[in-house]
Amino acid sequence: MVVKVIRCPSCGEVLELTDMFEGMEIHCELCGLVLIVKDDELLALDTNEVYSIDSLAFEEEEEEEELEEFEEDYYDYDYDYEE
Repeated sequence: MVVKVIRCPSCGEVLELTDMFEGMEIHCELCGLVLIVKDDELLALDTNEVYSIDSLAFEEEEEEEELEEFEEDYYDYDYDYEE
């Protein structure tokens, strides 16, 4: 059961949160950043920056749009065949 999917504000790694409660620590395994849940925000321990949980929410639609653009460019070719 996933409660929320966010991106790490430091490296962009996708983090799946299965539980979320006040004071919970979230660890990014890729870059080592530690975030603490405080109300509807996340506090980064190393920089003391505060991030809105909604601003870090992972949106899969953006990824799909980027993939579609890549596919269009990849298959967009024009060959001139000489007979």
